[in-house]
Parts: sequence; C-alpha cells; structure tokens
Amino acid sequence: MKIKAVIYDMDGVLIDSEPLWIQSEIEIFAGLGITLTHEMCAKHMGLRTEEVVELWYELMPWKGKSKEEVNRDILERVTRLILTKGVPLEGVEGSIKHFKTKGLKIALASSSAKSLIDTVIKKLKITEAFEVVNSAEHLEYGKPHPEIFIKTAKDLRLRPRECLVIEDSFNGVLAAKAAKMKVIAIPDKEHRNDKGFVIADHILNSLKEVENINIE
Repeated sequence: MKIKAVIYDMDGVLIDSEPLWIQSEIEIFAGLGITLTHEMCAKHMGLRTEEVVELWYELMPWKGKSKEEVNRDILERVTRLILTKGVPLEGVEGSIKHFKTKGLKIALASSSAKSLIDTVIKKLKITEAFEVVNSAEHLEYGKPHPEIFIKTAKDLRLRPRECLVIEDSFNGVLAAKAAKMKVIAIPDKEHRNDKGFVIADHILNSLKEVENINIE
C-alpha cells in the first residue's frame, strides 16, 4: 500500500532530549531520596512520564509528594532544560523537506505532554511543518500501545497502513508496528545494537539517511 504520510516521534527523533529527560528524572527523584541511574531511566524511554512515575512508585514508594506532583516536577524541569540546552538532531529540516517534496503529509505523535511538544516545535521553528500534532498525555493508553498512532492516522484521514513512523525507542517501534504501520527506527548509539529493533522496516543512524531508502 502506498505511503501517504510520515509520523514523527519527538524526543530522540526531532530533538536530542532523551538525556535531558534522564537528567530531570534523576534530579527530581534524588530530591525524594531515591537514587536512579542513567541505565535505570533509559529502560523506560518512550513511555509517558506518568507511567514512569507509577513504575518507580511501585518499586520504591516515597512519602511527601504525590505522584501527580512528581510528574509535574519532572515536566517542568525537562522543559527548562530543553529551552536552555535542547538542540535539534541532524537532518530534521532536510527530512521534512524531503517528505514534503514527495507529497506526503507530515504529523507528530509523542508520549510527551502537549505543552512540551509545543515548546519543542516552537524552539525548532517547525510548528508549521505538521498537519497533525498529537500527544498521548490524555489518551487511555501510552506506547507501546498503538492508540496514539491509530488516532493520528484517523486525524490524517488515512488508514494506518498508509503511514510511516519514525521512532527512536523500542516502545515506540513496537507501538507503530502494532498499529500496522511501517517504521524507521533511529536508535541512539547506546541502543543501536539492541536486537528488538529488527522488527523495524529500516534502521538508520540519523534522519539524514531517509533520502537513501525506499519507503514504499
């Protein structure tokens, strides 16, 4: 089936924010007396913040702050870090132009809160690039459930099989494949050799390489 739209993930695809999420998570939980490592946090990339907070609460319940307050603190911290330190990943503008010249619709589907999505696309000056922008923040299910991708296809007025997703996390790739979409995986260097990514249709090193593949 002909591909008619490209759906970008945000964190780790458009902006180098995954390290900033991990930094925020480590700092906020340290304030609760809980020590997290980079490796511990990296396992949950692609999940919604509230789901990550819930996972840590089940393993290491804390006192003093509600899960909702911790979720808010992490979001506020990562937003500040992105505004001051966030940089686009290579190939963002070029890949968008490449897909648009092919007549494809462009959308964004992220697990991040809508407020953060708006902050990022404004900072990168790509707000006008997307016909649809969706957050899984208030959906019933987050990635690796396919709900956000199915909703995005519906908003684009396309069938899921007509959409190509670009993801960096295994949870995101799994969600896209569950939605019956084609997937380009761009794992970070730390996870590039993870065997789970073999389920993706293409595995690239950066967005600069999208021009070299056949997405049909």
